[in-house]
Amino acid sequence: MCSISGIILKDEDEPSSLRKEISKHLLMMMRILKHRGPDASGMLVDDKVLYFKDFREVKENITADFSFGHNRLAIVGSATQPIPNEDESLWVICNGEIYNYIELREDLSNHNFKTDTDSEVIVHAYEEDMLNELDGEYAYAIYDKNNNSLILRRDTFGVKPLFYLDRKDYFAFASERKALWYLLKKIEGIDGNPKHLNEYINRLSPNSELTYYLKDNKYTITNNLEKLRFDYLKYKSYETCKKELDNALWNAVWKRTRGIGRVGIIYSGGVDSTLIAKMASEYCEVILYTVGTEESEDIKYAERAAKDMGLKLRKKIIMEEEYERYIFEVAKAIDELDLMKIGVGIPIYVASEMAREDNIKVVLSGQGADELFGGYSRYERILREKGEDELKKSLLEDVMNIYKVNLERDDHCTMANSVELRVPFLDKDVVRVALSIPVTYKMDEMRKRILRDIASKYIPDYIAYRPKKAAQYGSGSEKMIFKVAREYGYPKKEINKFFEEVVLEEVNKSVSPNIILTNRKLNIW
Repeated sequence: MCSISGIILKDEDEPSSLRKEISKHLLMMMRILKHRGPDASGMLVDDKVLYFKDFREVKENITADFSFGHNRLAIVGSATQPIPNEDESLWVICNGEIYNYIELREDLSNHNFKTDTDSEVIVHAYEEDMLNELDGEYAYAIYDKNNNSLILRRDTFGVKPLFYLDRKDYFAFASERKALWYLLKKIEGIDGNPKHLNEYINRLSPNSELTYYLKDNKYTITNNLEKLRFDYLKYKSYETCKKELDNALWNAVWKRTRGIGRVGIIYSGGVDSTLIAKMASEYCEVILYTVGTEESEDIKYAERAAKDMGLKLRKKIIMEEEYERYIFEVAKAIDELDLMKIGVGIPIYVASEMAREDNIKVVLSGQGADELFGGYSRYERILREKGEDELKKSLLEDVMNIYKVNLERDDHCTMANSVELRVPFLDKDVVRVALSIPVTYKMDEMRKRILRDIASKYIPDYIAYRPKKAAQYGSGSEKMIFKVAREYGYPKKEINKFFEEVVLEEVNKSVSPNIILTNRKLNIW
């Protein structure tokens, strides 16, 4: 897990001052995103490649039309990106992990691999037209010198984020919008709050590829790159579906823990995260991280379950004097103001903060299970009022849109603490199986029936059949937000005004280039 970013200048007649400053602007974008990859950095500026650990090592401004850069969170291998192919006609930077890279290296054995990192398979898979064979959670950029093009692509369900700007004088992309805010303000002088700046920014959809042609300064987007079937279990028995799903889940967890000694679990004490924790514990050491207020229901369940399963648990009770800080930190991390997203984001942010204290770089979560198996009460209403076909459509739509609703928030909250989030429930095989299962196997008198029945084989029944409770309620974080708002003089009905007038002021500070330079949380030198 890392950050990627890049800038392309469009017009050769563009003022020389901007051309001379392209490397400086790229470096600032990389500095803004340094929390995503604190271990090493690298950049390609036209034909010049630089690798460094400290931004102070980069002394010169390089005049160029093309640039992209990478900040590395070291997990697999030892190579710093960008990574080339054999003749350096292709270069790649990647945010994420390719889980089947060992198998792909065998399939690509006709190529000379120069590194031990998973990302190198991308350039060679591109050469062999095998990009659809990648199995992972990723967003990458490939610079193809021979075709004079840039290729951007995201994984099937959008676990890893990717945003871009298409402006009159330049095209740019980044793992987080805050890096693009900098360009809007610094190059164009566009002022405003994050909500206003975000209106200029596009997100690349999951399972999509953007190809930018440098000669014409135009781009095309191809959607729905991988075709997935969701009907092959339609006429199978309940027990057959259970077995298929059980196997897919074990394999998904194994992929995400392979080669890792310890992983953390973003832990709520619910069925989804508990099942993932138990499965992961069969492959490596796990530490459960649970967060809440003193009256938090999640913490009570988490402590009991961890003790009964013999798993290590770290908990954090968020004290009242800490409420305000975490609200501001999460708002800055997710680049937007939204009550529910901040409420859910707080326990994720704090859990990943604890993981970082323990030198854990990878955490797993149960994200995606509710959308796959009908975990929300509104799904019962859809089934009752509109029938099975409509519910299947709703589940599919929610899975395909989870990147906007949940995944970007979760990614930003964990990566703010330099911790990579992996999501087993959004493994391609798990999704393929889950969305093929008849809805009557998921919902009868209890939501997520088939998943709960699988979980009861491995975890205590009081967790396997624990009723669903939203994260912001189970952890107590939403009450926390309302309490801070009241202390600022805003009643519950004016919570949006509190965000706009108080929280926004804090977030605005992270937009200013001058403050960015001295923000301790961004690790800027």
